[in-house]
Amino acid sequence: MTSLPATRAQLVELSLGLLTWGTITLIALHFWHQNDPNLPARVEFNPSTLVAVVALFITNFAGFCWRLMSRHRPQWGLVLQGASLLVLISLFPSAMIMILGIMLVGHLGEYLRPAGCLMIALLLPLLYYVQASEQYAWINASMLGMFNLFALLISSRLVNERRAREASAHLLRELRATQTLLFATAQRDERLRIARDLHDVLGHHLTALSIQLEVANQLGSDPALPHIQKARDISRLLLSDVREAVSDIRQSNELDMAQALKALVQDLKHLQVTLNLEPGLNIHNARVAEALFRTAQEALTNSIRHGRASRCTLDLTRDDHDRIRLVMSDNGHARAPIVPGNGLTGMRERIEHLDGTLQLKVGAAGFTIDTTLPDPAP
Repeated sequence: MTSLPATRAQLVELSLGLLTWGTITLIALHFWHQNDPNLPARVEFNPSTLVAVVALFITNFAGFCWRLMSRHRPQWGLVLQGASLLVLISLFPSAMIMILGIMLVGHLGEYLRPAGCLMIALLLPLLYYVQASEQYAWINASMLGMFNLFALLISSRLVNERRAREASAHLLRELRATQTLLFATAQRDERLRIARDLHDVLGHHLTALSIQLEVANQLGSDPALPHIQKARDISRLLLSDVREAVSDIRQSNELDMAQALKALVQDLKHLQVTLNLEPGLNIHNARVAEALFRTAQEALTNSIRHGRASRCTLDLTRDDHDRIRLVMSDNGHARAPIVPGNGLTGMRERIEHLDGTLQLKVGAAGFTIDTTLPDPAP
């Protein structure tokens, strides 16, 4: 069971769950030991049955912890919690045990459709009513049903609110990363414009000035010749400096992907991302930079929503043939063969359109997306 460091909300929920579960467990064991009619038992109290019942209660809480803390198949924790609860209800058909059912119903909205949640919320009290021998079992069952519906309503609102916040944070993070890439692209385009203006306007005028000074040097009088020659040499030096500045600006015509990727992975709550970026790596082609950025964006979304990964690594390097390689690997759950959805299909089409390659790999450690794109220097 792989888990992320617990947040404050998770610790609060875990503490309240432990308090509720511990109280119900201790009271149930006490009533069972005392043969109290408040806990009608279908098993006799003895050391062997005590161990079995305690194991059931522990299993119930273990399922609660698994669902709350794990990133790998948390729904199995819910299944474990529900299965142990059904056995406990069959052994102790009491309204007190059904309180554990309210804890179960309160988290169904994260994994089941509303119809399924509603069905389970009503079936649990019905199951208790069928097995209970208490005088007012129908009253208890009705009240438990209303409690379940109330817990289901509150949890559904909380789930919808959380998903809305996560969607907003995801969009904001992508917007910041896109703005970073657009800002770098705008800077590069502005440098190109300045380089063209220097070459086309200033360079042209300096060339014309140099020619005029050369003519003046040929036609000038002896007293003026030293000054004309000096002006001609200065104009030639200035023209050389302008050409060198234009060359430097064009050679630095690259896009820094590091800042965009850092903005993309910033403040990810459910995924621990490690960035391994080759020092000084820049992208020459804007379309290649955009394709790599969109690939990283889709890969992270796939890890969070579908792979339920807790850790992810992004490696960005350049090989000896001026090809950019982006490798995303996570510890999420994926099965072979991979059936690409719209996201992966669009990612592959974007990469292949730029004569690149994209490979999808599934291993014991998780899921890997290996992308290679040509990016020759201009």
